[in-house]
Amino acid sequence: MKKTGRYSEVLRELEETLEKMNRGDVPIDELEETVKGAARKIQYLRQVLRSTQKEVAKVLEDIGEDQAPADEG
Repeated sequence: MKKTGRYSEVLRELEETLEKMNRGDVPIDELEETVKGAARKIQYLRQVLRSTQKEVAKVLEDIGEDQAPADEG
């Protein structure tokens, strides 16, 4: 569950950063670091999503194997 909490936290931080940028509340002196930080957050979020997608696919595959009919031959 920790991964989910961290994902949600990072997503919230990214959304806040984007809102600040859209309002023009990020000073030009901080813009480069702000954009780099946002990019790192996006990379992290994508990584978590890919990992979660793989895990869910594996679970579904395992469930499918458990429900496969036994060979009658």
